[in-house]
Amino acid sequence: MTTRLHWTLPLVLLVCASTTLAAATSQPSAEDVTFSPAEYLAHVRFLASDALAGRQPGTPGIEAAAAYIAAQFECFGLEPGGTDGTWFQEFTVTRGKQLVEAEAELEVDGLPTVPRVGVDWIPLPFSAMDSASGPVAFAGYGIKADEFGWNDYAEFDATGKILLILRFEPRADDDEADFGGARPSRFSEFRSKAATAARRGAKALLIVDPPGHARSSGNLFRFSDELSRQTFDIPVAHVSAALAEAILEKAGAEPLATLVERLEKERKPLTRDLGLDVSLRPGVRPLTVATRNVIARLPAAHDTTETIVVGAHYDHLGNVPRQFERTSDAAFIHNGADDNASGTAAVLELARALARERDLRRNIVFVAFSAEEMGLHGSKHFVRQGGEEIAHVKAMINFDMVGRVGQERFTIFGIPSAPEFEPIVKAAADRVGLTYRAPRALSGNSDHAPFLYREIPYLFPFTGMHRQYHRPEDDTELIDAEGAARLLTMFHAIIRDLADLRDGPTFQRSTEKPSDEDTPPPPAFEQQQQDNGQARAGGPPRDDTEPDVGQPQMPRVRLGIVPDYATDGEPGVVIQAVTEGGPAKAAGLKDEDRIVKIGDQPIKDIYGYMAALKNMRPGQTVPVTVVREGKELTIEVKLGEGSGGRSRE
Repeated sequence: MTTRLHWTLPLVLLVCASTTLAAATSQPSAEDVTFSPAEYLAHVRFLASDALAGRQPGTPGIEAAAAYIAAQFECFGLEPGGTDGTWFQEFTVTRGKQLVEAEAELEVDGLPTVPRVGVDWIPLPFSAMDSASGPVAFAGYGIKADEFGWNDYAEFDATGKILLILRFEPRADDDEADFGGARPSRFSEFRSKAATAARRGAKALLIVDPPGHARSSGNLFRFSDELSRQTFDIPVAHVSAALAEAILEKAGAEPLATLVERLEKERKPLTRDLGLDVSLRPGVRPLTVATRNVIARLPAAHDTTETIVVGAHYDHLGNVPRQFERTSDAAFIHNGADDNASGTAAVLELARALARERDLRRNIVFVAFSAEEMGLHGSKHFVRQGGEEIAHVKAMINFDMVGRVGQERFTIFGIPSAPEFEPIVKAAADRVGLTYRAPRALSGNSDHAPFLYREIPYLFPFTGMHRQYHRPEDDTELIDAEGAARLLTMFHAIIRDLADLRDGPTFQRSTEKPSDEDTPPPPAFEQQQQDNGQARAGGPPRDDTEPDVGQPQMPRVRLGIVPDYATDGEPGVVIQAVTEGGPAKAAGLKDEDRIVKIGDQPIKDIYGYMAALKNMRPGQTVPVTVVREGKELTIEVKLGEGSGGRSRE
């Protein structure tokens, strides 16, 4: 369980009390309501302070933020909207995997000492979590590349065996060679080797660096959080040269250097059983984090179920290495002043102003979502737990990165999601003199997405990307508080108008496809999947010292779904939404189906999903196995033409 913090409450109650006393007690008209840049900035300054250390779920910093938000809601006179009469809605998130060294064990029959984890071997962060045992065999580089005349599995049955293989690929004489040249081929990648071994029936891989290889650091692979979010089909461990030599010597085999020399000279397989048994327990477990949404409710003047949801995510990246342009593993506090203390502060100030109004026709629910950066977990949980009440949500207003109005890149996404929005938004903008762009496409890269997939109209103000996005430099001094106050005045009028409507807004789909400039940035986890898959400029770098950490390219084919980029710890990929008019819809796939196999390829996560589609062709019909309401179904899907690697692929 996550420890809940209470030490912040006296401080935040005092801050809230001063804010409340500054407000008039009489109910103003929409034209009379203005917002204080100083009060807005005070919220941002607290949430984006170094003391909160970047508000990563599972840390004391985000718990302090949750306590602050709840105390503000209470002092504004709102009602708790969480579980069992509290301000909070708790849930858990799986964030990759963790290495539990006490549970990690590698045993080799006949060796005088037990290999030590972290010294003699280490599980790779993308290892499957299962234990494995069986006879060990040496299998060269573990590569089957028929187009280059290389097959370490020729005339060898790997079924039930643990394979000791060499890292990288056999070197060619020509640096320009497509296989074995200076640029590693896809056959050298860990994922390729694990998939090949799994298809051949192997139970696990032990990988060792070839002696003297130019790309080898001589160190064991690092177990990193970001790489632990993908999972291969079998357990995979990196072993030291000393341990590999000990295994080969005990088996009476040639030393590593000799085997490497023979493989590269003779260009034929040297795969053989070693006559020893190996038992591997990777010691890798899901990393589960407890976190919570903060929810407040402003009841309507009369009994009604109709509701407007006003939300923002309050989490950020935490105290972690730089997400872009990484040169070291040194940790930096990512304060996330714009992303998204700016949006959270907007929700708080709107809650303060709207709490003074008691004649609204509809309820307003204010939500500070957690774990958005990890894959929209908080908003997904809110929608999934909402039951029948979600059907009564008439509109969702999402504030994510609204602290840079002065950049003059102000965009409002979602206006086409309801015909009623355009006149309401235009009137409010004209009143405060703000100019905005209104893309015609609907996109789902923030906490409005789970509402959009339930066909709930949404508005998503966004003041634009900037160089500090997901960097430690996104700090309070760069926030345009004056501009934010104008934006709040505008959206106060919009929310009041929506809360007073007698009918609508009425959801409508858009036929427009989003362009790159009309697509807001995805949350950090989804950004990582896209950037790793496409090597997009500005995305997380590929570490040149680890060239075999290849990521599957985004597929060239189109299944016609919105995949859930995050993970819940269960194998497979959940369909957030089936795209209208797409192949999946035509075949009968449904929202919330969990894809567990494509063709003969098991799907453990989004990486496996992309890898399975990578080599398929538009027009090809493939069996897709899904879990629906606890039962497995296999559905034939005719794949469509890809769109160049969008998340809505």
